[in-house]
Amino acid sequence: MIGSICCIGSVVACGHDPASTPDAVITGDAPVAVRPTGHSSSIAVSANGKTLYVVNADADSVSVIDTATRALVAEVHLGPAPTLAGDGSFTPNVMPRALALSPDGATLFITGERDGKVYALDAGTMAVTASVICSEPIGVVAARDAVYVACTQDAMIVKLDAQTLAPLARTQLASTPWGLAWAADGSLVVSLFFGPGATVLDPATLAITAQWTVPVVAPRSDARLAHGQPRGFYDLAARPGTHDVWLVHELLGTDSAQPALDFERTAFPAISIVSGGAFTTTLSTDAQDVPGIDGSIGDVVSGPHAIEFTHDGAFALVVDTNSEDLLAVSSARVEAALARPLPGHMPEGIAIAPDDSVAYLDERNTGDVAVVKLARTGNGISLAVEGPPIARLTSDPMPAQMRLGQHLFYSANSDEYPITKNHWIACATCHMEGRSDQVTWLFAQGPRDTPSNAGGTIGTGFLFRTADRTQVADYWHTINTEQGGSFDPTAQATLLAALQAYVDHALPLPVPPATDATKVARGAELFARADVGCATCHSGPRFTDSGAGNPTLDLGGPITLHAVGTCNPADVAHQDLAGHTRAACMFDTPSLDGIASSPPYFHDGRAATLHDALEMTRGVMGDITMLSPADEDALVEYLRSL
Repeated sequence: MIGSICCIGSVVACGHDPASTPDAVITGDAPVAVRPTGHSSSIAVSANGKTLYVVNADADSVSVIDTATRALVAEVHLGPAPTLAGDGSFTPNVMPRALALSPDGATLFITGERDGKVYALDAGTMAVTASVICSEPIGVVAARDAVYVACTQDAMIVKLDAQTLAPLARTQLASTPWGLAWAADGSLVVSLFFGPGATVLDPATLAITAQWTVPVVAPRSDARLAHGQPRGFYDLAARPGTHDVWLVHELLGTDSAQPALDFERTAFPAISIVSGGAFTTTLSTDAQDVPGIDGSIGDVVSGPHAIEFTHDGAFALVVDTNSEDLLAVSSARVEAALARPLPGHMPEGIAIAPDDSVAYLDERNTGDVAVVKLARTGNGISLAVEGPPIARLTSDPMPAQMRLGQHLFYSANSDEYPITKNHWIACATCHMEGRSDQVTWLFAQGPRDTPSNAGGTIGTGFLFRTADRTQVADYWHTINTEQGGSFDPTAQATLLAALQAYVDHALPLPVPPATDATKVARGAELFARADVGCATCHSGPRFTDSGAGNPTLDLGGPITLHAVGTCNPADVAHQDLAGHTRAACMFDTPSLDGIASSPPYFHDGRAATLHDALEMTRGVMGDITMLSPADEDALVEYLRSL
């Protein structure tokens, strides 16, 4: 259609719950294979539609809800309720992120991002067993005899025995996996969070059988028309009755340079479609005032996070976390309806009743479930919020100020707060999961890759690559410039304080990937050696000398900056927040905490890997020319462990 964006790659979407179809049915004496269906989600409904299950990522629990009474039946805790640490930080111990019902509906499998475990919850007795599997498991799907898990930090898919949770097979991937889905042909499809799209696996052997690539969408006649690098592949689903798979993600318009870089030229929601194993198109929203261009998505939405199909495959329902709405897209690949506003905040998942009468939305920030009525009208569909949301927490362990900060960080709901214009962009649009989007933007100061916010900013010294800011609250300038918001630092001081509290105290550092203990120990020795030079700048508890000799972070100085041999022709001299001049090619030392999860490296993202970053420091910082390849490997392994 006119206005849709064509790319390469497509995903199969499935609107059925994993429990709704057994792996085999009996016809006479011969079993007839029936392929498992469904995809990983934060919320699921039983095959009979009577029971709803939803994870509570910030409360370390799973809620069980009666759909008839729309009441909480039980909140099953997977560990002690999270509490504030002595330093004021809030970090869940489990952080359950996704769940999947076994084909018979008897067992609920749950991934714990923080503790690396997969849990098995007996749906009848509510008894829980668990097994440590990997670093940061997220996506999970189930078949009759096996459970499949996406391990994000280890870049690995693990196959588990459904009865014992013992690992049966593992497959390493080239990129970070996130969502899992069953394709129509029985293949297992894995979305790759930072692209290029998805990987297809044989579920029996975990052998990789195909790679689906969603290409970069080139700029068009107007920078406000959807384009950019695909990132944030949260979910994918197979469309029933077809060989299509639909993936939801973002397009990031990194070609736009300030001052043109603003909210409507920065990020665009996207749905990429793979049909029969080949990419066909990417659907998105387009600028509404560009003559002759009509986007497939008529309304501006942002942060597509989850997708589910009606059981006949006629409509895809997309949950938009940042704009806080539910979008319906027809099989003709155009917007059919939009439900906005929703009654709660930060929707992250969707489950549809077996009779397609309602959709249940996981609203993480407000700890409830929104119910949206689905009414078919001829060839169309209408969406309407039905009744109050269903409360699903017995109590909320996250402090109220941090909850507000979480809402602000993930929200592009301009109807509620002036944090953007027209529901376009949130802090989390670029700081995905509070971390990075792994792209480089063209700011006025020069090219800058997106830093991670994980672990907060306390103890990391100054902010910005050239020490231009001192605290998270200073980012009202970013809200008003790149996001198109209208924050007043005095009138909205309470909101800025909440945002800072959330970033600094409730965005935990990533769990490091699995590492070799012997190599890590050797790498730590090398890191500390004065002649190697790493610890000269990357010193102290947060591995940075930023703010050294300046405990109050006075922008007037002293300011410790370094020339590290990475000057970019586009880097320019500029002023900090207080009007002090910053040289073009002198840089603040970034913290190394969680460095394994935030490639590419250096201020302009020129180093794709940690090995590349080390090679670029030869002859500039310390003397790593003396390191053997084995020593360099050990040093990288140590950095990965931080």
